[in-house]
Amino acid sequence: MICDHRIIKQPPSLSQVSVFIVQFAPCFLCCGNSVHSGSTDRAVLTRLNWLCLIFVLSQIIVVSLLVISLVFLDDAPGILDEYDPHFWNLNGPAFGILAVSVILVMVCLGTIRVLQNVDLVGAIRYLWAMLWLVPFEVFLNISLFDYFNVTSVWIRHWWMRPQLSWFRGYYCPEGTANTLCVVPIMGGNDFESEEDWCMHFHNSTTCSQTRDSAQSEMIASMLAYYTALGALGCLLLFIMLLMVNSLERIISKPIVQKSRETNVPAWLLLPTLGNVLAGWLFLFSPSSLLSSRSGAGAENSWIGFVYLVTAALFCIAMLTGWLLSSFSIQDNLDKKRKNIAVIVFIVVMATNTVLLVTLFVASIVLSAALLESPIDEADRGEIACYIDLGGTCTGCGDSDGGNQCPEWGLDEVTSILQTQLKQSATIAMICFLYCISVLRFGFVLRKHLSLYQIDYV
Repeated sequence: MICDHRIIKQPPSLSQVSVFIVQFAPCFLCCGNSVHSGSTDRAVLTRLNWLCLIFVLSQIIVVSLLVISLVFLDDAPGILDEYDPHFWNLNGPAFGILAVSVILVMVCLGTIRVLQNVDLVGAIRYLWAMLWLVPFEVFLNISLFDYFNVTSVWIRHWWMRPQLSWFRGYYCPEGTANTLCVVPIMGGNDFESEEDWCMHFHNSTTCSQTRDSAQSEMIASMLAYYTALGALGCLLLFIMLLMVNSLERIISKPIVQKSRETNVPAWLLLPTLGNVLAGWLFLFSPSSLLSSRSGAGAENSWIGFVYLVTAALFCIAMLTGWLLSSFSIQDNLDKKRKNIAVIVFIVVMATNTVLLVTLFVASIVLSAALLESPIDEADRGEIACYIDLGGTCTGCGDSDGGNQCPEWGLDEVTSILQTQLKQSATIAMICFLYCISVLRFGFVLRKHLSLYQIDYV
């Protein structure tokens, strides 16, 4: 009998991947004392830290160019006077990445001394900083990929705003940035068509063609910009995950677990604040279509309320975790009380898990339903008048909803709704992963508590 001996190759571990990356990253090829498979985790983490710093500084430079062109090079009399915030387009995530990157730069620079001195306490703080920043990077980088083409909506309807003045000057033919290139959509309030507007002010018929050509070039450039920034962010996120793995190896799994047990409030503070922010934005932001004030979109305003409920449940779990970590067991009564607190902790997190799964599924289903059952014309006009901060809408006071804001197409309103539902699904998924991790911790804690002995001989 001939035996078929097959070699089963194990996938590389994260530690092996880390060593490979710091070995062959171009910025380290000229360095002496090359890292190899036998190098210590501290040596690998040191280079990962420098690599992370390079990526972060690259992000800061890239996003700063967008900030300068939108905020500082506009035609507005003041720097922020004409800047309208709206979180459905991709500038919000880009600005968020800039804020996170600045924090990450400070963390990386502060960690250099920690790694040099093998400071265990500093390493634990470094780990917590990374664990806090990773969810932000996940959400912001997912948001940068324009699945529903809201970039073209933003450019088309904010084209005449001062914040896009630099872009108009760059993409429009010379001398047309404030003339032929700024023809209002459908001619605006006072004209029947764009051609009438163009003939009246410039005695020409090429305004629409000039504007559309410039907008098409800007849309292509901005989509490439956002995609490149998102790809860069995904690489940075991967480096951060490798750094977390290296930190856990250096600190050791038992110490990391003990740190989580004693810092449950800090662990749960992030999803608590994240859900409060999500609920507030969905309910009260002027650019939210999941708000009770958005007319036809009010039927989905329950999403914001559920996010606030999940934030409250995270807060209850956070306080329960603080009680569990702050009070020791002195007798059987203390053990019984602590066991009750653990059960409350598990029930609260299990309830939160169900709510977050509901939010995730509902966001996906509602987004898909918009394709098969589009909103009607009256709802389209009402939503468009609510969301239009660029000043392109006409007829918003018309009693006939179908005549409101014809400048906004059904596909444009739908793309914004789908983008906000995508953001909701992303937040729900990130917080769901938090819940699963915390639930595992709760069950482990309950098992340890059941084995805890009080009476001694």
